[in-house]
Amino acid sequence: MPSSRSFIATAIGILTTTTLGYHLLMRGQKKPKHCVFCNPLDRIVYEDDEFIAFHDIRPDATAHLLVIPRQHYGTIKELTPEDMPMVERMYAIGQRVLEEQGFSSPDETRFGFHRPPFNSVHHLHMHCLGLPFKPKRAEMMFPGAGSPWFMPTEHLLRKMLDESIP
Repeated sequence: MPSSRSFIATAIGILTTTTLGYHLLMRGQKKPKHCVFCNPLDRIVYEDDEFIAFHDIRPDATAHLLVIPRQHYGTIKELTPEDMPMVERMYAIGQRVLEEQGFSSPDETRFGFHRPPFNSVHHLHMHCLGLPFKPKRAEMMFPGAGSPWFMPTEHLLRKMLDESIP
């Protein structure tokens, strides 16, 4: 019988078996062979020297984009207060690309990160959602108030700021 963690991950459609093996990968090390975000992507809507934004292959909302840094970071657990400008830039890019898709009101957007082990790809990525959710049940995966599996970008930035105050 599978463990409850494995069962929950499978039940919500997240393949943790491939991501947990990279949990200890630290920034600056060689990129993992199986990181789909480190390789050239299609569906790109924005790119510069540091970041790429693209449409999610399995959208959970009317618009569902991901913003990733080109440099490999595993998950939000690896971030430090020094990474706050990077997360702020990701957030600004996410807002810009959703606005270009016709979503500008805070009531119709949501931004955030899945917490390990609930991330499906072990490369830092911010979800940018133009609401409504499709299907409606997808709202459970991206709760606006946060959850044990999802952290809104605003919450992450506040947490990073609190950790940088001596």
